[in-house]
This record gives sequence, structure tokens and C-alpha cells, in this order.
Amino acid sequence: MIALETDLFSSVSVLAEFHPLAKAIQFWSDKAGQAHSKVLLFSTEPTAMQALEVDIAMAGDQLSKASLPDYYQFCSDIELIFYGAQPSGPVAALTDIDWLRLRRISIYAQYWKDRNPQEVNKLLSFVMGIPLYSQIVAQRIASDASDKRASIQQGLSLSGGVYLIGVERYKQLFRHEIDEAFNEAKQLVSAYRGTHEDNAAKRINSMVNAALTK
Repeated sequence: MIALETDLFSSVSVLAEFHPLAKAIQFWSDKAGQAHSKVLLFSTEPTAMQALEVDIAMAGDQLSKASLPDYYQFCSDIELIFYGAQPSGPVAALTDIDWLRLRRISIYAQYWKDRNPQEVNKLLSFVMGIPLYSQIVAQRIASDASDKRASIQQGLSLSGGVYLIGVERYKQLFRHEIDEAFNEAKQLVSAYRGTHEDNAAKRINSMVNAALTK
């Protein structure tokens, strides 16, 4: 049986849920039996609003590498970016991120922060939450021993090592894990934004660690 590791589900779960042009997920195994995955996109040009959604989804996916182990400092970096400043923590250390996407999101947020502050606050929370959602949902799916995950393993085995599943079918299969991860990420972002005491960093990071070890 081909092993399905956590990393296999983190990126595709983000793009499947949030990329407006996502159409299918391809799983394949190499000669060593190692499984891989990627999201296939529709080739149509995104609308202006979809272009922002693409930037958010792609940036959120790339930012997941910086969100742990210090989620508190990660969120501090995202706040700096939204204010047009340079991050100095884990986000600044990323070497394979599309900074142009983050800059476009930042410009959008700065333009609307006085005109529609509630919408900018939602956007800020969303950008903070997607990388954490990525980690939680991947862990939930990879640790699930149900028939849902087994169907992907069987698909890989029966198809000669390449298996396609539509985005809607993927989301249908893992709806519980997706909703659970999204709600947990949302609660943790709210906790970060509502915690201001001296031990805030330790408290928030402990909460994130607890969510990831369920």
C-alpha cells in the first residue's frame, strides 16, 4: 500500500478550497513508491476579484512553511506586511515565496483600510488562518484511517500510479476534516488577535501545538 503522508494534503487542500480556478487534484507515485500531489487549474483568465483570491490562496499556501513553530511571530509578520512594513520574523526568512503576490495583497489592504476596515480585518484574519488551516487539515486527513483516504490509495494502486480526483469530489470526501480545520484555524486567529498580555506568545503557540496534536 502506498503511504500517504501529511505533506501530500497540505498544499492541495488549501488550493482546492480557496483557489477559484482549481478543477482537479492529481496524485501520483514515483518509481520509489513515494506519493506526490498537485492541483490542476482551469486555463481561463481570472476576473479582477478572482485574481485577488488567487493571490490569497497562493500566498497562503507558500506562507504555511513559516507559520510553525512560532505562530505568534508569524502573525506579527503578517500584520507588518498589511501595514506596508517589512517583516522581521519567520516570513522574512522564506526564500521561495512570491513577494509580488504579498505586495499586491498589502496594497489592496492599505487602500481599503480606511474605506472598508471590516473587510480588511477579515482579509487579515484569512491570510493568517490559511497557513494554519493547511497544517491542521493535512494532519487530520493523513491520520484518518477511514475508507475516504483508502480510496485515494486504491486509486493510485489501480491506475498504475496516477490518480485524478475532481476538486468538488475531494472536498466532498474530506468535508468534515476541512470544516474542522477551518474552524480551529479561525478560532486560533481570533485568540491571537484578542490576546495582549505579556505571555501572549507562549499562550498562543501552546494553543496551536495543542490543536496540531489532537
